Amino acid sequence: MSNSLTTACVLQAFSQEIGRHGGTVKDTFDDGERLFVRSVLPHIDEVRANDRLQGGVALKACDGEVWVHPYVFRLVCKNGAIMAQAVASRHVRAVFEWDQEEAVADVREAVRACCAPEVFGASSQQIRSVRDAEVDLALNVLPMLSRMPANMGGRFVQQIVQRFFAEGDQSRFGLMNAITSVARDTADPEARWDLEEFGGGIPVEAPGAVPRMPRGAARRSRTALVS
Repeated sequence: MSNSLTTACVLQAFSQEIGRHGGTVKDTFDDGERLFVRSVLPHIDEVRANDRLQGGVALKACDGEVWVHPYVFRLVCKNGAIMAQAVASRHVRAVFEWDQEEAVADVREAVRACCAPEVFGASSQQIRSVRDAEVDLALNVLPMLSRMPANMGGRFVQQIVQRFFAEGDQSRFGLMNAITSVARDTADPEARWDLEEFGGGIPVEAPGAVPRMPRGAARRSRTALVS
C-alpha cells in the first residue's frame, strides 16, 4: 500500500521526537528493510565516581514490527545497553501494514514514553544496584553464555569472558559492561542489538539468576508493553 509506513518514516518520527526532548540521534543503520537507531537525552547520572550514565532511547524496526526501549549509554567507555525489560518499553506489531499517519503516531507515542526522566532514573538505579553484586563464573557467567543463540554465541563467548576478566570487575555491572563492550565493537547491526539487549537485562535479573537472552521477534497484539 503506497501510504504504508517505511523505515525512513520511522527514523524521521524517531529523530523528531528525540529532538523535541532535547536529545540527539547518535547512530543509525537503515537498509530500507531493517532500522536500528539509538539516541541520547540530556539525562545524566553517576553510577560511581567519575563513571557517568546518559539516558536515551533505542528503536528497532524489522519484519513488519517496531520495538522501542530505554537506552543507557556509559560515557567512560562508550558502551550502550538496551533496557528491554523496562516498563516503558513498547512493541508495535504489524505497524508497516497500517496507514502511515496512524503508524507514525504510535511510534511517536512509544518514543515519548521512553524519554521520560523517571524512566532513565529507574534504569540508572537498577544498574547502580548491581555495582557490588559479584557473579560466579561457573554458576552465572558460563551458563548464561551457553544460552546464547547459535548464530551469535560462538563468535562472542570468548570475547566476553576475556573482557570480563581483563577489566577486573567481577560484579554483575562488570559482566554487563563486558557484554556491551563487545556489542560496541560488533559490526553486524542485529548482533549488536541482541548483545546490548542481553547486557541491559542483567541488572533486572534476581541475584544469582541466569540472565535471559533477547526474545527476538516475539508476537504480540498491536501495541503492547514489553513484559
